[in-house]
Amino acid sequence: MRALASACSIAFALVLLPSELRAFEPPAPHLKAFLGGLDQRMPQPVPEGLRTFAGDSTALQLSAADLVDMFTAAERDSLALLRVNVFLARWIAVRNVPVYASGEAVDEALAAGFSLGLTFPLNHVAYLFFLPDAAQSGDFLVHIRALYDMNYTFRFDRDVLDADVIVHGAETSYADDGGPRTGYLVTMEMYDDLAWARYTNIEGISGRKRGVAGFLQRVFFFIPKTLDGLELRDGHLKIKAFVDQNIEDFERLERYRVSR
Repeated sequence: MRALASACSIAFALVLLPSELRAFEPPAPHLKAFLGGLDQRMPQPVPEGLRTFAGDSTALQLSAADLVDMFTAAERDSLALLRVNVFLARWIAVRNVPVYASGEAVDEALAAGFSLGLTFPLNHVAYLFFLPDAAQSGDFLVHIRALYDMNYTFRFDRDVLDADVIVHGAETSYADDGGPRTGYLVTMEMYDDLAWARYTNIEGISGRKRGVAGFLQRVFFFIPKTLDGLELRDGHLKIKAFVDQNIEDFERLERYRVSR
């Protein structure tokens, strides 16, 4: 009878308590409090020249002060920015509200002394957009669009990632309060389920390993400098590219987290 009761308890947990089976995900009380504060905000009109990228005529714009608060919450919760984006994307998907920030706001927030660890490069960003999509279903969270001022190569510190990230977005035109501009568009999508969070369908950013693999990529043009995706699973990070890279305990190691 005791064995039967134990088996029934396990079955009950599997059927009725799927949230208990979620893979590693750090608690985030400070970040969740920050996101709760956004619930009090109303979307505002998006400049007409940005609406193509924002996906709507109204959106929630994050200021430099908002980003400082978000990065501060991430630091207090010991979060990597790749995980912060997952929490933000869930908030957006549930509320079906686009969120964006200007590069000026990002730069001003970073000037407060934050280090963002391992994430997509934010140098030369003009605008970042996180967009819900009610037509999508299943594990989909958001589309991400980034307008860069220029294409360039970003070099991580070797102890963070032994690779370069190459921004090569498609040239595009837009306008904001400063008038007509030229930008370079990078896009990707974010998905999430009980076991993993994934950045995928990445266009306009690729990676290049250092050392022999990077040399081959530079010399043999037919070897792609791909970045197929990033996957957070059980606290680890898998970078799916020309040469896959696994970072064990990514979310548990301080050097990959937001810090100040």
